[in-house]
Amino acid sequence: MNTDMSRCFYVDAEMGSDGNEGVSSEAAWKTLARVNAEPLKPGDRVRLRRGCRWDEMLRPQGDGCFGAPIILEGYGEGEKPWVAGDGGYASLFLDGVSFYTADGLKITNHGKERGIRSGICVRGKARGVTEGISILNCEVTDVNGENRRAMGVYKSMYWNSGIYVTFPGRTSEKDHLHDILIQGNYVHDVHTSGVRVNQQEDFINDIHHTHVVVRGNRIERTGSDGIIVANCISPLIDGNRCFDAGALGNLKDTQLIAGVWVCATENALIQRNEVARTALFEADGSAFDTDWGTAGDTVFQYNYTHGNKGGFWLDCIGLNHNEECGKTILRYNISIGDEKAITREDKGLPAEIYGNYFGGLEQMPEVCTRDSGCSHSFFSNIFDYEKEPESGFKASFYRGNWYGSMENLPEDSEGKPGVPFAVEAPEEGSAPEGLDWCWKYWERLAALVTKEKKKDRS
Repeated sequence: MNTDMSRCFYVDAEMGSDGNEGVSSEAAWKTLARVNAEPLKPGDRVRLRRGCRWDEMLRPQGDGCFGAPIILEGYGEGEKPWVAGDGGYASLFLDGVSFYTADGLKITNHGKERGIRSGICVRGKARGVTEGISILNCEVTDVNGENRRAMGVYKSMYWNSGIYVTFPGRTSEKDHLHDILIQGNYVHDVHTSGVRVNQQEDFINDIHHTHVVVRGNRIERTGSDGIIVANCISPLIDGNRCFDAGALGNLKDTQLIAGVWVCATENALIQRNEVARTALFEADGSAFDTDWGTAGDTVFQYNYTHGNKGGFWLDCIGLNHNEECGKTILRYNISIGDEKAITREDKGLPAEIYGNYFGGLEQMPEVCTRDSGCSHSFFSNIFDYEKEPESGFKASFYRGNWYGSMENLPEDSEGKPGVPFAVEAPEEGSAPEGLDWCWKYWERLAALVTKEKKKDRS
């Protein structure tokens, strides 16, 4: 599309005036209300002056198009332009519009009391495909949204987030979200979850959103979960760092959370993420979770988890069972000092757990809490512990694993003592932050599995 007619509007909360034309920094508008009143067109840019703050909602109107999105960005020198909102539904609200990029904004949204409240909300239009939305390099903080689990439908912690991407009602093949990118954002100190993607009607196995990517975000100190992605075909959750999920929650209100999890997704891929210190309240508290309504195979690979209070992985795959459900694959992950359990629960659907390193504690955590773990198969894993789990190895299947210095081992005809190599952190302490050092171990874990497979074929 020819974008020669695209426009650039400037907004300056200190020196601007809504009586200006807004087309230059010298003739900038003052308020976001003036921006909201302007029908924007493909290729337009809205530039907010850095160092300024607006205590109002930014809710632009009009669509961009493929190749010519509408850009919301900063200009000038200083700190990110700050959209502080007014304690309403969201501070940046992309409501039923397509082809927008929000880049480099600071977002807060503090109300008098907790309630359904997000920092950034992307909400699809009720009919048709809402597409081409990118949320990039934004800081989202001080959002006192809802983190109470028991508030009921539309009012509980699952209907808001620091960055909340949703769809009114139910999705379909014709009505859904497409091409959504949430990348490089810093979401911290929010009473909601960090990032949430869903449809409004929850706990229904509608799987229609396409090309949804949550990549390279840093999420710290939330009031509930870290990242939750739902209702998506083949979503990618890649390269995120999620620390201290639930740190602002509590047992009474929050009850159950996980670091990064999916529900009502098909063939989700969760890789190269770091998840640490997820809080444990009533239960759960794990780094990862395959939850209700998932279809196809859910894959967790090349991740690094440490110090999660509830353990490594939660198996809720059988809840609201999807007939198209396959299995969960957990491979080539590094888990150091994850407490409580390697797997939590067993909902009767298969999980293949292979080529992972588990260690960092003297005693191995429970293999599976609450259930027998008979649906879980462990192949070619490194269990680097001195003592076996308090409740033994349960009824899971084991083949070709390494068992460190433990003595009472499960039935494993190809099991081996010791470890094939030591996973050594690059600095003092058993679980440093950062992913750079993990690459060589991820590669060695994958090579270890390849070697074992070659032995099987020979």
